[in-house]
Amino acid sequence: MAEQDSMVEISTDRVRIDHAYCYDVIANSYWGGGRTRGEFDKSVEMSVPVGAYCDGKQVGFARVVSDLIAIAYVADVFVDPDYRRRGIAAKMIDALHAHPDLARVKRWLLATHDMQPLYRQHGYEDLDDLMMMRVDEGAKARKPLR
Repeated sequence: MAEQDSMVEISTDRVRIDHAYCYDVIANSYWGGGRTRGEFDKSVEMSVPVGAYCDGKQVGFARVVSDLIAIAYVADVFVDPDYRRRGIAAKMIDALHAHPDLARVKRWLLATHDMQPLYRQHGYEDLDDLMMMRVDEGAKARKPLR
């Protein structure tokens, strides 16, 4: 799955993820410090990832941890500082919400200290100062995975 706009491509192709770049950003973030590279690689392997690319270079990343049925947790969302304010994070979230493997997920959770306005635009509501949740009432009506 890929979405093209004039400058940025959003892709859920896990093979395209630049693990070294993403690990460097996340290891230096307020939320991801302390993870080893091996732990990061395993977290991507066990998730549904999405990347944002400009001229073939990765400029954003996000992933979802899920059982693919009842619950999904959005994690490790970032956009390179040079590419912010272009709607890239919003496009990555849209791509994850539209991912066919996640179509039946009803409850989506995430934690953020500073990006609540972005997630509210995507149907997330505050649970407290940190946690947010989106309930997809249409999930149950979608075709089962099996």
